[in-house]
Amino acid sequence: MDAVKGLAFEIANLIDDKKGKDIKILEVVGLCSLTDYFVIATGTSSTHIKAIANGIEKELAEKDLKPAHKEG
Repeated sequence: MDAVKGLAFEIANLIDDKKGKDIKILEVVGLCSLTDYFVIATGTSSTHIKAIANGIEKELAEKDLKPAHKEG
Protein backbone atom coordinates (compact mmCIF):
# COMPACT_ATOMS: atom_id res chain seq x y z
CA MET A 1 0.00 0.00 0.00
CA ASP A 2 1.44 3.37 -0.94
CA ALA A 3 1.84 6.15 1.62
CA VAL A 4 -1.05 8.26 0.33
CA LYS A 5 -3.49 5.36 0.38
CA GLY A 6 -2.24 4.45 3.85
CA LEU A 7 -2.92 8.00 5.00
CA ALA A 8 -6.48 7.81 3.65
CA PHE A 9 -7.06 4.62 5.65
CA GLU A 10 -5.46 6.17 8.74
CA ILE A 11 -7.86 9.12 8.49
CA ALA A 12 -10.79 6.72 8.09
CA ASN A 13 -9.66 4.93 11.26
CA LEU A 14 -9.43 8.23 13.14
CA ILE A 15 -12.98 9.04 12.06
CA ASP A 16 -14.13 5.62 13.22
CA ASP A 17 -12.43 6.17 16.59
CA LYS A 18 -14.55 9.31 16.99
CA LYS A 19 -17.73 7.36 16.11
CA GLY A 20 -18.12 8.83 12.62
CA LYS A 21 -20.69 7.10 10.41
CA ASP A 22 -20.90 6.07 6.75
CA ILE A 23 -17.13 6.33 6.23
CA LYS A 24 -16.13 6.05 2.57
CA ILE A 25 -12.75 6.26 0.88
CA LEU A 26 -13.05 7.28 -2.76
CA GLU A 27 -10.07 6.59 -4.99
CA VAL A 28 -9.95 9.23 -7.70
CA VAL A 29 -6.44 8.58 -9.04
CA GLY A 30 -6.34 9.87 -12.59
CA LEU A 31 -9.84 11.35 -12.34
CA CYS A 32 -9.08 14.41 -10.24
CA SER A 33 -6.07 16.72 -10.35
CA LEU A 34 -6.54 17.83 -6.71
CA THR A 35 -6.07 14.56 -4.87
CA ASP A 36 -5.85 10.80 -5.15
CA TYR A 37 -8.35 9.99 -2.36
CA PHE A 38 -11.36 11.58 -0.70
CA VAL A 39 -12.37 10.41 2.77
CA ILE A 40 -16.05 11.18 3.39
CA ALA A 41 -18.06 10.55 6.55
CA THR A 42 -21.06 11.80 8.49
CA GLY A 43 -21.55 12.79 12.09
CA THR A 44 -24.54 13.12 14.35
CA SER A 45 -24.35 16.90 14.89
CA SER A 46 -22.27 19.92 13.97
CA THR A 47 -20.45 19.55 17.31
CA HIS A 48 -19.68 15.90 16.53
CA ILE A 49 -18.38 16.78 13.08
CA LYS A 50 -16.14 19.51 14.51
CA ALA A 51 -14.77 17.04 17.08
CA ILE A 52 -13.99 14.56 14.29
CA ALA A 53 -12.24 17.22 12.19
CA ASN A 54 -10.29 18.58 15.16
CA GLY A 55 -9.22 15.06 16.14
CA ILE A 56 -7.94 14.35 12.64
CA GLU A 57 -6.06 17.65 12.49
CA LYS A 58 -4.49 17.06 15.92
CA GLU A 59 -3.32 13.53 15.09
CA LEU A 60 -1.90 14.57 11.72
CA ALA A 61 -0.23 17.68 13.16
CA GLU A 62 1.73 15.37 15.45
CA LYS A 63 3.17 13.87 12.25
CA ASP A 64 3.82 17.33 10.76
CA LEU A 65 0.98 16.88 8.26
CA LYS A 66 -1.42 19.73 7.64
CA PRO A 67 -4.48 19.73 5.37
CA ALA A 68 -4.21 21.78 2.21
CA HIS A 69 -7.96 22.34 2.43
CA LYS A 70 -10.98 21.16 4.38
CA GLU A 71 -14.71 21.44 3.71
CA GLY A 72 -17.49 21.68 6.22
